[in-house]
Amino acid sequence: SVYYVNVDDSAQGLADKLAIADEYGFHMLSEGYNDFKASALPEVISGMITNDQAKGVIVILDTIKKFTNLMDKTKASQFTKVIRQFVMKGGTVIGMAHTNKKLGSDGKPVYGGTSDLVDDFDCAYTIGAGLGSNANEKVVVFDNIKRRGNNLTRATYRYSTESGLSYAELLATVVRLEDQQLASSARETQKASDAMV
Repeated sequence: SVYYVNVDDSAQGLADKLAIADEYGFHMLSEGYNDFKASALPEVISGMITNDQAKGVIVILDTIKKFTNLMDKTKASQFTKVIRQFVMKGGTVIGMAHTNKKLGSDGKPVYGGTSDLVDDFDCAYTIGAGLGSNANEKVVVFDNIKRRGNNLTRATYRYSTESGLSYAELLATVVRLEDQQLASSARETQKASDAMV
């Protein structure tokens, strides 16, 4: 009962992710396929609430701006009201949104939009990417900016940026880093940076 609603991707990206969906047994929806429209999603979710079909269903939204206007407090609030009802009936929604292009004064990404989305969701993370310990990898840090419940305050992953990898091969390189590994990776990156200077 996992539905990945992918309405922010290229044709190649859709094909790559559809192959992964087939392999792992989740559903993928995209704009225009079988007459699906992103604008109809709140109505579909409302139907699941009314028919008591939300329990155990996970909906992944990529990206939320395709379903509501994040800069409009009224529309964002109406959207999150439907999502809240869905969650109260046992469903889960994982939504992706964009950050501002400019980093905050602390060097971290800043959520872009009205506060309603973050205020009304149970948990929110910003995701920052940086270089790994070598030129062929990136490190991605998830920092918790909203925590309602027992959620991790930080999670860090590493993946390969080696050229020539298919999307599935790239995905297979993702590894979670423990705090000790992250500290070691940061030291190696700093050493490389210092050596270049």
